[in-house]
Amino acid sequence: MQILDKLKSSNKSERRVRKKFEEAKGLSITSLLDELTIILVFLVKNISTEVVKISAEPNITYPHTITNDKLLEKAGTTPIKIFPDRVVVGTEALEYGSPADLLTDANKRQDLLTYLKMEAADIIQHQKAETCLLVQADYSIPCEYITEIVRAATAAGYSYIYFATLEDADWLKKYSVSLAE
Repeated sequence: MQILDKLKSSNKSERRVRKKFEEAKGLSITSLLDELTIILVFLVKNISTEVVKISAEPNITYPHTITNDKLLEKAGTTPIKIFPDRVVVGTEALEYGSPADLLTDANKRQDLLTYLKMEAADIIQHQKAETCLLVQADYSIPCEYITEIVRAATAAGYSYIYFATLEDADWLKKYSVSLAE
């Protein structure tokens, strides 16, 4: 017994045995591929690559557009040009004032309405054509100014109101760049 006591009293640590754990099961590549296939089918089905998706409805008659040159050649068109600092009205290029006058000065709004009524009456009487207004506005002009011009034109009796735009094939790329800045 002395030998056993001697062994127990020595500083040697006892041998420890670690418990073995069962190995974890590996991921099944088949179930992973099934999940990825389902996600892929969902994305292909529900996500469009187009910026705007428009479907042509059969019972809706869509309006046609016209170029500025053809519109100005056509009798009965009154152009209004809105620059950042001034507004020019009519084919005679009459100075109206600043775009801010459309909202702040009631007399200027009344003058514009009177002029547009006079032009519309002249077009109907002498040219026997439909009245058209062509709005050419700078990109930086706030919507309120254009809305005021449209309000005056409809009150004056204009049948058609056109907005001048530029055709640009890369408009989306430029628009994305301007948003990033």
